[in-house]
Amino acid sequence: MTDHELLLLIVLAGLGTYLMRLLPMLYGQQLAAGRGAFAWVLSALGVAAITALIVVSLVGLVIEEAGLLRLLLASLVVLVVLKWVRNVGVATLSGALVYGLLGLALA
Repeated sequence: MTDHELLLLIVLAGLGTYLMRLLPMLYGQQLAAGRGAFAWVLSALGVAAITALIVVSLVGLVIEEAGLLRLLLASLVVLVVLKWVRNVGVATLSGALVYGLLGLALA
Protein backbone atom coordinates (compact mmCIF):
# COMPACT_ATOMS: atom_id res chain seq x y z
CA MET A 1 0.00 0.00 0.00
CA THR A 2 1.45 3.33 -1.02
CA ASP A 3 1.43 6.48 1.08
CA HIS A 4 -1.26 8.01 -1.14
CA GLU A 5 -3.52 4.99 -0.75
CA LEU A 6 -3.04 5.03 3.01
CA LEU A 7 -3.82 8.74 3.16
CA LEU A 8 -6.96 8.22 1.06
CA LEU A 9 -8.04 5.40 3.35
CA ILE A 10 -7.56 7.56 6.45
CA VAL A 11 -9.46 10.48 4.90
CA LEU A 12 -12.36 8.21 3.85
CA ALA A 13 -12.52 6.63 7.32
CA GLY A 14 -12.57 10.10 8.90
CA LEU A 15 -15.27 11.27 6.50
CA GLY A 16 -17.38 8.21 7.26
CA THR A 17 -17.01 8.76 10.99
CA TYR A 18 -17.92 12.44 10.64
CA LEU A 19 -21.01 11.63 8.55
CA MET A 20 -22.18 9.01 11.06
CA ARG A 21 -22.28 11.75 13.67
CA LEU A 22 -23.55 14.58 11.49
CA LEU A 23 -26.43 12.91 9.64
CA PRO A 24 -28.43 11.88 12.73
CA MET A 25 -28.26 15.47 13.94
CA LEU A 26 -29.46 16.81 10.60
CA TYR A 27 -32.23 14.26 10.12
CA GLY A 28 -33.03 13.48 13.77
CA GLN A 29 -36.72 14.37 13.69
CA GLN A 30 -37.35 12.41 10.50
CA LEU A 31 -35.46 9.42 11.91
CA ALA A 32 -37.39 9.52 15.18
CA ALA A 33 -40.66 9.54 13.25
CA GLY A 34 -39.45 6.76 10.93
CA ARG A 35 -40.01 8.89 7.82
CA GLY A 36 -37.87 9.43 4.77
CA ALA A 37 -35.39 7.49 2.71
CA PHE A 38 -32.64 7.79 5.32
CA ALA A 39 -34.78 6.01 7.93
CA TRP A 40 -35.48 3.26 5.41
CA VAL A 41 -31.75 2.82 4.74
CA LEU A 42 -30.98 2.64 8.46
CA SER A 43 -33.70 0.05 8.99
CA ALA A 44 -31.96 -2.22 6.46
CA LEU A 45 -28.52 -1.72 8.00
CA GLY A 46 -28.76 -4.64 10.44
CA VAL A 47 -29.66 -7.13 7.75
CA ALA A 48 -26.85 -5.72 5.59
CA ALA A 49 -24.36 -6.25 8.42
CA ILE A 50 -25.34 -9.91 8.81
CA THR A 51 -25.15 -10.39 5.04
CA ALA A 52 -21.72 -8.77 4.94
CA LEU A 53 -20.46 -11.18 7.61
CA ILE A 54 -21.74 -14.14 5.62
CA VAL A 55 -20.22 -12.88 2.37
CA VAL A 56 -16.84 -12.24 3.98
CA SER A 57 -16.95 -15.71 5.47
CA LEU A 58 -17.80 -17.30 2.14
CA VAL A 59 -15.07 -15.46 0.26
CA GLY A 60 -12.43 -16.82 2.61
CA LEU A 61 -13.99 -20.28 2.54
CA VAL A 62 -12.19 -22.68 0.25
CA ILE A 63 -14.83 -25.37 0.70
CA GLU A 64 -13.07 -26.94 3.63
CA GLU A 65 -15.23 -28.72 6.13
CA ALA A 66 -13.91 -26.83 9.16
CA GLY A 67 -14.64 -23.47 7.49
CA LEU A 68 -18.11 -24.57 6.47
CA LEU A 69 -18.80 -25.81 9.99
CA ARG A 70 -17.69 -22.45 11.43
CA LEU A 71 -19.96 -20.59 9.03
CA LEU A 72 -23.00 -22.77 9.74
CA LEU A 73 -22.57 -22.63 13.52
CA ALA A 74 -22.03 -18.87 13.55
CA SER A 75 -25.07 -18.37 11.28
CA LEU A 76 -27.15 -20.55 13.58
CA VAL A 77 -26.02 -18.48 16.58
CA VAL A 78 -27.00 -15.27 14.77
CA LEU A 79 -30.48 -16.62 14.02
CA VAL A 80 -31.06 -17.99 17.54
CA VAL A 81 -29.83 -14.84 19.28
CA LEU A 82 -31.85 -12.65 16.91
CA LYS A 83 -35.00 -14.65 17.67
CA TRP A 84 -34.30 -14.63 21.41
CA VAL A 85 -33.06 -11.07 22.01
CA ARG A 86 -34.55 -9.27 18.96
CA ASN A 87 -31.49 -7.06 18.68
CA VAL A 88 -29.60 -7.19 15.39
CA GLY A 89 -26.43 -5.73 16.89
CA VAL A 90 -26.24 -8.31 19.67
CA ALA A 91 -27.03 -11.12 17.21
CA THR A 92 -24.35 -9.98 14.77
CA LEU A 93 -21.77 -9.56 17.53
CA SER A 94 -22.61 -13.02 18.90
CA GLY A 95 -22.20 -14.62 15.47
CA ALA A 96 -18.90 -12.86 14.86
CA LEU A 97 -17.65 -13.90 18.29
CA VAL A 98 -18.60 -17.56 17.74
CA TYR A 99 -17.05 -17.51 14.26
CA GLY A 100 -13.80 -16.06 15.61
CA LEU A 101 -13.60 -18.38 18.60
CA LEU A 102 -14.23 -21.42 16.41
CA GLY A 103 -11.49 -20.20 14.10
CA LEU A 104 -9.08 -20.11 17.02
CA ALA A 105 -10.20 -23.49 18.31
CA LEU A 106 -10.00 -25.22 14.93
CA ALA A 107 -6.70 -23.65 13.89
